[in-house]
Amino acid sequence: MVIDYLRGFAILIGFFLLGTGLHRIGVPIPGGVLGLLAFYLAMSAGLVKLRWVESAADFVLRHMVLLFVPLTVGLMEMGPVLSRQALAITASLLVSLTAVLLTTGLLGKWLLPREPILPGLPLPDDELPMQEPAENAATEAAQ
Repeated sequence: MVIDYLRGFAILIGFFLLGTGLHRIGVPIPGGVLGLLAFYLAMSAGLVKLRWVESAADFVLRHMVLLFVPLTVGLMEMGPVLSRQALAITASLLVSLTAVLLTTGLLGKWLLPREPILPGLPLPDDELPMQEPAENAATEAAQ
């Protein structure tokens, strides 16, 4: 049982250090992201088995809240700086949120198919054929 945890942590830390090393030699992507990408590729290729890292990953996920304590304490100590920069921080958050929402929406509209993927699924309202209003249909039926 302990061996499973140690093996899993060794593999996870190894991939993190691999990503950090790649970043230090000049790859312009954060080391954590590079390590995660390398870990994903190794698992996809079958070089790393899920059972080797599952217990360590479950442990980390169960206790993830504790990993944010140092960040929270650091933010509390930075309170005066954050309060002086509150307007700039809020503005940058709103601009970036708007940019992400617009980019995601436009890419989704561009990439998603116009036809339903599965038969029987309705199309969005703007792609449905125009239907005549009930008043016009009743008037034509009376004539």
